Amino acid sequence: MDKHHLTVTGVGKAELIPDEIVITFTVNAKNTDYNCLNRECREKLDELTAALKEAGFEASELKTSSYRVNTEYEKNNTWKKRFIGYSINHMLSVKFDFDTKKLNVVINAVSSCKKADPAFKISFGVKDKAAASDRLLVSAVKDAAHKAEIIAQAASIELNEICEITYDSSEAEAACVTAFYKASAGELCRGADNNIDITPENINAMLNVKITWNFSKKSQ
Repeated sequence: MDKHHLTVTGVGKAELIPDEIVITFTVNAKNTDYNCLNRECREKLDELTAALKEAGFEASELKTSSYRVNTEYEKNNTWKKRFIGYSINHMLSVKFDFDTKKLNVVINAVSSCKKADPAFKISFGVKDKAAASDRLLVSAVKDAAHKAEIIAQAASIELNEICEITYDSSEAEAACVTAFYKASAGELCRGADNNIDITPENINAMLNVKITWNFSKKSQ
């Protein structure tokens, strides 16, 4: 007898309270000489690291997110490219428990970086990502099972064993929609008050799970 299949997508949802702050810094440098460029970037990074150390971080807590070296060109009226130098774009981040007082300490420390003058972004997340993912999975599986039962009753079929479950674990990453952007620390430093009072929105995380059942027609 041919086996019939029913595939249902369950949607797991969870509202999570942010308990972690992540600050991403971007340090840029340009120079026509590659060795000078590296030296300039190192000096800027040293200044940023020293500022974060004053704010209570170890140098090892400043993690590189990306590091890009590009060649810079300009075009003239004949559409020919002329080499004008090199550029470095270095993105780094630190993370710590949700604490607005510490956040302000970090921002004020980084605002003193006149040479590095890093642009930065503040975002919020959850520390225990595994637990959040588990909640989403349980919710998604329950939703799929509920939908399958409704379909089975309406279609007068009987669900048998599950033959396949698939999901994309990358979907479970919890990222808060609340984010604070600032063009550069130097601009912030010129303000009269650098204290920031932020209450981020809760994180609405979601995960899809596809479950396939074998089913048979109910006997009359």
